[in-house]
Amino acid sequence: MNNIINSRIKQTCFGPPNESLELDLTPLYELQEDKVRVQVEATNINPSDLLSIRGVGQYRHHHVPPRVPGFEAVGHVLESNSPLFSKGERVLVATSGTWQKYIDVKPDNLFRLPQNLENGYACQLYINALTAWVVTTEVAHLSTQDVVIINAGTSAIGKIFAQLSASLGFTLIAVTTRPENYVIDSAYVIDAKNDLNAQIQQLGLPQPNVAFDAIGGKAGYELLTTLSQQGRLVNYGTLSFEFYEPRFFEHAKKFNIQFRTFFLRYWENQVGTEVRRTTFYAMLEHFITNKIQLDIDRIMPLDQVIKAITLIESKEIALHGKIILTP
Repeated sequence: MNNIINSRIKQTCFGPPNESLELDLTPLYELQEDKVRVQVEATNINPSDLLSIRGVGQYRHHHVPPRVPGFEAVGHVLESNSPLFSKGERVLVATSGTWQKYIDVKPDNLFRLPQNLENGYACQLYINALTAWVVTTEVAHLSTQDVVIINAGTSAIGKIFAQLSASLGFTLIAVTTRPENYVIDSAYVIDAKNDLNAQIQQLGLPQPNVAFDAIGGKAGYELLTTLSQQGRLVNYGTLSFEFYEPRFFEHAKKFNIQFRTFFLRYWENQVGTEVRRTTFYAMLEHFITNKIQLDIDRIMPLDQVIKAITLIESKEIALHGKIILTP
């Protein structure tokens, strides 16, 4: 295999993508014992990728350059030194370093997938999908009695929460800066640019008792203030790059609101390999059975990743799904 050239995106430092990322061509070496070599067919760009490239928060400590970015991909097994996987099997890769044509992976970070799942769908089945599934079913333990409010309602994970509200039976209020672009009819929609509580009252919506915050900072505080006494707020992201202000914690204490954070990486370490795998396949079965959609905006070559990130971060262009990268 040492005559095969691997093309990959190399992150050389923390910073803007056009300064920190470069295309790197390197030969493949002999596959290590108990590793599986996967030929990547599709990978994608998540908010966590952008945070890790810039070195924001926990990502500065856990994903230090030089490295290959990317946290999930789909492909097929090219070569295996593990008895658990065979050449030709279709797999989801759930580990750091997926923005490359070939990746050598520990078996624990591979999940078999049905052959009929389209690549753009299959490569989105981990970061957002599993986060949404675990937060709803295991962290918040939602029931049909719960009223959940989320921000970043038109984000990829926001759309998953909306679909899960229909399949799991909880009520959802989606907060978004672009309510006119909201197309999922299983949720109430309110405008992030206006007073949230006033909109909830004007529309006659039920008061939320659970909140999922993807943004942090001021937006997280505004979400918190909509909750009933003894409500619960789960923070699972910091898209604003802002920390909570002191008034956030003062309000939570005053109204006895339970606050906790969720990061998929920490959950993985806590529950272990077998629970992680069992939970993933339970999620996958639910997604397939209930036809949970994972939207795709466009497909671009891996070597155009900087252009792709520019599109994602543009305030003038509204994407309607993930950008999928193909090596």
